[in-house]
Formats: sequence, C-alpha cells, structure tokens
Amino acid sequence: MWSHRPVPYKERAAHAEDVLLLIEVADSSLAYDRSTKLRLYAEAGIPEYWVVDCNAETVEVYRDPGAEGYRNVHRAAGRAVLALQAFPDIELTAADIFA
Repeated sequence: MWSHRPVPYKERAAHAEDVLLLIEVADSSLAYDRSTKLRLYAEAGIPEYWVVDCNAETVEVYRDPGAEGYRNVHRAAGRAVLALQAFPDIELTAADIFA
C-alpha cells in the first residue's frame, strides 16, 4: 500500500504555498518591508503578512493578496486583538508582542 508523506523542509526548499503567515520584525528595515517585500509577498500569494514595527510598537496586518498588493490592511497597537487568519481561535494583542 502506497502512502504519501510530505518531503521534510530539510530536504527541500519551502514554497509560497507552504506559508500561512509571514512575520517581519522591522527596526531599520521598515521602509523595505513595507515596499519591496510587501509587493513580492503579495505577488507570491502569501495569504497573511505582518510587519512588526519595533519603533512604533505596532503590528501592520496585510491579508488577501492580489496582483495589485494586499487588499485588506490594518494596524494594531496596544490592546488591539490580533488573530491569525489560518488559526482564528489563536489571539494575542499587540502589547503581548512588545511585553
């Protein structure tokens, strides 16, 4: 009997369809993360992209990628609740990230 087993990542490179959430922690790279990386990740179809802005202590959430970029964008700070699109029952606040 044949059984399909996924090939471990140590034996192959990850692909965009393997990614559920991509998080960039930005200090000095904020402009690059908001422009070049944002465009590339949307084009690759990464479903959810977070930019953690260390200086402003905010989290920018980008969802629903398309050819023109992400169609759903919001910023969370303080006690604003963040939920992962792939796992909506997992929640944290922006303040939790910076605690």
